[in-house]
Amino acid sequence: MSKKILSAAVAAYAITMAGSVAAEGFYLSGALGTVDQSSSDNVGFFTSPFTTGTVTNVTPPLEIPVGASLGWRTEFDSDVSFSGAFGYDYGRLRVELALGQHENDIARHVGVTAAGIDLSAIDAGVLISGNTEDLGITTFGLANEGAGEIDTTSIMLNGYYDFELGNDLTPYIGLGVGAVDSDVSFAPSQTPILDDGDSGFAWQFILGAEYRVTDTVSFFGNFRRFVAEDLEVDVDLLPASLDIENDFQVFELGLKYSLPF
Repeated sequence: MSKKILSAAVAAYAITMAGSVAAEGFYLSGALGTVDQSSSDNVGFFTSPFTTGTVTNVTPPLEIPVGASLGWRTEFDSDVSFSGAFGYDYGRLRVELALGQHENDIARHVGVTAAGIDLSAIDAGVLISGNTEDLGITTFGLANEGAGEIDTTSIMLNGYYDFELGNDLTPYIGLGVGAVDSDVSFAPSQTPILDDGDSGFAWQFILGAEYRVTDTVSFFGNFRRFVAEDLEVDVDLLPASLDIENDFQVFELGLKYSLPF
């Protein structure tokens, strides 16, 4: 009986290894998904002295010194994500180089503060140096009309571990590191707040499953948690610099093609 069990175990191992060997080789993949950009708590500071506009409840105007704080929270709409990869499958382990494009529109900005003062209920004319009258809209009302976008292009080196189940379905986990180049524009109520970009380091965690249709074609679904360095950008409306958080979740579906060499 023990010999039969041992023989069965050896046979099962041989089948598993054969499947792993058969899976080895180069592959191409492409995916389309939805990207959910996390809200950003933007934090910055004034890079030169700033005199506020003269509006109701701000008379005389305030003198804000260099280094004083500036910040607000930005919320985003969900949007689209595209990615493509070229990799090598070692059987249970895979390595790939992936290029991604992620886009999100701005939904709204809330909680604008300057030098520790909440400007939400104050007329938006306070943001314009030299202004001497109310614009008729609060800073909250101006910022709540979100417009603009954040676009992130990434190049990542990803590594995966495949959990082979002995059938056509293969769950997997992965980690990736790389770099991003991002462009961001804020223009609430058609008011140009900033239009700038930055590059930096990024990493991601990946969880997904692949379903083999043929020896060379598979479909897959991914969840990716993506985190990049904060964007350091210059504000156009005010003499200030701002750090914008840049992380998001991606849900995507894709196609993988194993190359015949």
